[in-house]
Amino acid sequence: MSLQSDIAIQNSMGHAGHSFVTTTAAQAGNWSGIQVVTATVISSITGAAGCVVSGVYSGTTLPAGFFIPGKFTSFTLVSGVVVAYIDRT
Repeated sequence: MSLQSDIAIQNSMGHAGHSFVTTTAAQAGNWSGIQVVTATVISSITGAAGCVVSGVYSGTTLPAGFFIPGKFTSFTLVSGVVVAYIDRT
């Protein structure tokens, strides 16, 4: 397996750790995915270089269990709880 494949597998499994987010403060970092724990509204989300984030998250309620894959550098919640997986870069 290539190093890139190993990193992708590790990111998908939360190998680098996670952050349990319950606040509406902006969350800056290197994230490899966001798992919704309780019904959540996201006011903003920013993709890392090469990761296009399109669509409107503001005002949309995401149900518990919903997963947003990708590489993100920041996101902000309006309400709800998520687990943000730290990206192994």
